Amino acid sequence: MSDPRLRSVGWGVLLMGSGVLLLLFEFGLLAPYSPLVQYILAGAFVLAAIIFFGTFARTPADWWRVIPGWTLLGLAAVLVMSTLAVDQRWLGATVFFGLALAFTHVYLLDRGSRWWALIPGGFLLVLGLVIGVSAWIPSIGTLALLLFGGLGAVFFLLFLLHRRQWWAVIPGGVLIVFAALIAAPEGSDTSPLLRWWPLLLVLAGIVVAIRGGRRTRPDRMEVNAARPAKRAQPQPGKASGAAPLPSARGALGEYTQPAPGATIEVLPDPDD
Repeated sequence: MSDPRLRSVGWGVLLMGSGVLLLLFEFGLLAPYSPLVQYILAGAFVLAAIIFFGTFARTPADWWRVIPGWTLLGLAAVLVMSTLAVDQRWLGATVFFGLALAFTHVYLLDRGSRWWALIPGGFLLVLGLVIGVSAWIPSIGTLALLLFGGLGAVFFLLFLLHRRQWWAVIPGGVLIVFAALIAAPEGSDTSPLLRWWPLLLVLAGIVVAIRGGRRTRPDRMEVNAARPAKRAQPQPGKASGAAPLPSARGALGEYTQPAPGATIEVLPDPDD
């Protein structure tokens, strides 16, 4: 299937067939044949994932192939886990874990330019953990604390690994403050203090303004330094070893020869 159109049609048919089989399974139409059908589907997903990883190994420039590869592995794990006595919330969490592994793989392939993959990867990991832990922790407040605290920790992790992305501290700090507001009980001594959290935004604005002001001058100096220096043009007649050129306008009596192409006619003396 070297033709891209045939390859696209093939993947489309595979996805549609997988969707139909999963729908039949969800509505219980394949229940008499389970868990055999689930194992067959899991094997098909693993095979498709291997194909994606194999094509990525052949053409590393197509890094996006690792995303469907890890996603299919996550779905295969869900199908296998569904045959066991596992809470359904952990099944949903496993899908998020597969996606988180996909973006983590993308980040590890090029940490310098693909730092952005840490954000969706971290978010998906936190969401999966919150969904899975909800099977044991029924408290909405505790789950919200874990959610906002985990999302804030993702931004701080980005800042720790890539100090140039200093802006990550701002959303990370806001999310951590939200988590603290949720965790603080009503009427406690810390509740009035947490109401002053918007001051963090004011401080962040001051830091951004100061950094921007300090960056202006060095940037201009770098631009000026990058420009090539203009060489002084040598003045006519001042070059070393060159004969002075006659000026366009000389002093009176300086030019004694006739102009090129001019004729001189000698008139007779009137006395002759």
